[in-house]
Amino acid sequence: MGRSGGVVFGLALLALTAGASVAQTPEGEVAAFRHHRAAAVTALRAEDLDTATRELAEAETFIANHPGVMMLRARVAAAQGDGLEALLHYGRYGGAGLVFDVDAEEALADLRTRPDHAAAVEVIADLIRSNRAPVGAGRLEPLFRIDGTVLAESVVRDPRRDRWLVSLVAGRTIVAVADDGTATPWLQPDPAVSGMVGLALDESRGILWATTAPLPPAIHGLAADKAPATALLQIDLETGGVVRVYPVPADDREHGLGDLVLMPDGAVVVSDGQSGNLYRLAGPDQALTPFVTGVFGSPQGLAVVRNTLFVADYSSGLWRMPLEGGTPVPVVLPPDDTLVGIDGLTTDGTRLFAIQNGVNPQRVLRLVLYPNHEEVGIVVVLAANLPEIEEPTTVTVVDGQLVFVSRSQWNGFDDHGAPRQTDLPPALISRLPPTTEP
Repeated sequence: MGRSGGVVFGLALLALTAGASVAQTPEGEVAAFRHHRAAAVTALRAEDLDTATRELAEAETFIANHPGVMMLRARVAAAQGDGLEALLHYGRYGGAGLVFDVDAEEALADLRTRPDHAAAVEVIADLIRSNRAPVGAGRLEPLFRIDGTVLAESVVRDPRRDRWLVSLVAGRTIVAVADDGTATPWLQPDPAVSGMVGLALDESRGILWATTAPLPPAIHGLAADKAPATALLQIDLETGGVVRVYPVPADDREHGLGDLVLMPDGAVVVSDGQSGNLYRLAGPDQALTPFVTGVFGSPQGLAVVRNTLFVADYSSGLWRMPLEGGTPVPVVLPPDDTLVGIDGLTTDGTRLFAIQNGVNPQRVLRLVLYPNHEEVGIVVVLAANLPEIEEPTTVTVVDGQLVFVSRSQWNGFDDHGAPRQTDLPPALISRLPPTTEP
């Protein structure tokens, strides 16, 4: 295989691996984006760079500033000999605050040899290197740790009992953590329990809502028939006992419930990162019902601000919709920003806070909303490139501070759920002010 063929094959691999009422769209933004990206991959395999260029540009009309597509457009343009176009997309990537190994990027190395592009290459390289600078050092404070091979996913505060509750995927339980950092088992054994994922406190009804899912780290080493199905659990806050199990309505799709949010009317909305659906539980004596289908690629964090439900779709960014249901629409962003790869999402009532672990660097963000809630006016990086931030997951607001799982241990497990080592660094929950001021 010649050098040009190798470049095209590598580009194709990158594209393939880039990461009440019921709302439905037959061909929404996410589906259209995936359609055009797949067409670009097909064109790259045929070494048809012109078609790939057109398809990638079309894909970005549906999901703008997708990190994988920005990089792919830069590399395709460089392979076509269009240095200015390549530099434009590398610059967009750096302008979004993201990083890659500029010294190992072959296309940049080639552009650096051209006198008309060398200076611009250095400007872009310096920008991307600057995105590696620590943010939040001195403000982020480790709160407590959980030792062992546990894989922490979510944390909530139970103020009435002066404790934290933390869900563990590999540990297949929920632990209570005192303010001195002492962790004790809390969730009572139950046949429905698998990996414990999302948590939401319903203090007025004495309920902890939680999701469970047979994720690989939770079921590694178990027989296939011993893995409970994914479900929403109603757990008694006093005893830690499972009161009721709410399964996902049966269909022919794979499901994996994850994050959840308690709505103002007491309903619970749950995201399913496997099927792309949202489900709603109207009340404890009801059943889970579809709430949004056919829109999202992999919905994760959820947050309510006044009359708007915000949804973080890992594959496409931030969406909004009415609380009572309806058609979700993408939230408008500043032109240089990307919110692809958000896992955790929360609010202090006016602003949104996000854990963005699907980009490099992984970041904690503050999102300032315009009054109409249709746009994010400002994206502020609160923390990034810190040793305490390693596969962060979910976040909550407690006493005006962000509390989040800053080291989850997700990268300590392989694709089959086996631990990569016997002495994983402890899971870490940290605290961070919601502003960048000292």
